[in-house]
Amino acid sequence: MKAHTKTATARTVAAENTRPNFNTLVVHLSKGEPVTDSLAISDEFGRRHDNVIQSLENLVKDGTINRLDFKVVKYSDAKGEQRKKIELSERGALIAMPFIGGKKSRQGQVILVNSFLAMRAEAAGQAPWIESRKAAAVSYITMSETLQETREDQGKATAGYHYCNEAKMINGILFNTVGAVNRKTLSSKQLSFLVRVESKNAILIGTGKTFAERKAALIQYVAKLITKALPKLAGAA
Repeated sequence: MKAHTKTATARTVAAENTRPNFNTLVVHLSKGEPVTDSLAISDEFGRRHDNVIQSLENLVKDGTINRLDFKVVKYSDAKGEQRKKIELSERGALIAMPFIGGKKSRQGQVILVNSFLAMRAEAAGQAPWIESRKAAAVSYITMSETLQETREDQGKATAGYHYCNEAKMINGILFNTVGAVNRKTLSSKQLSFLVRVESKNAILIGTGKTFAERKAALIQYVAKLITKALPKLAGAA
């Protein structure tokens, strides 16, 4: 029983590591440089976003954070409304963490250091990421064209929201959000999942499946992708 429990636990951990449900991208690339932002920090450490922003603005105001390590950017929330967040360089994030991490400041320092190192390692091998990014662009175009052509064959016009509905559905299945997902911030692994799901959706569209039928089929498809990845992770361990 104990051996069985350990095996089950290992599989659960492996599934979590493989699952393409990356709600919080603590560190991402911006113009080729690894950065983090106030929203990611807020989500990761369970703090209100407005409080994190206020703390960061105070740190900039008193000179603790250099203004070169601080940038105000816009993002779209789940309702599609424009909101403000603060982007931080690696230096700015590590300086700020003791002041904004709350009770998790020490844990935050470790997470940030590891995340920045991992992102730098991935950035150093940009070729695979670039190819994955190109493949994701092609899969989206293919899915969109298939949708338009299929609807034309059915005598239906295709509006902008039809394409948005497909993207929202896939974002919900893969990333647990109906909001926009910035593909530039996705890793090669995330992009590979995205390519396969968009390609699968294009096939389902072409076979005349309804939106509800395709959503159910894609949820099962993603579950199978995760299951197939488990033996590879177990072997690596």
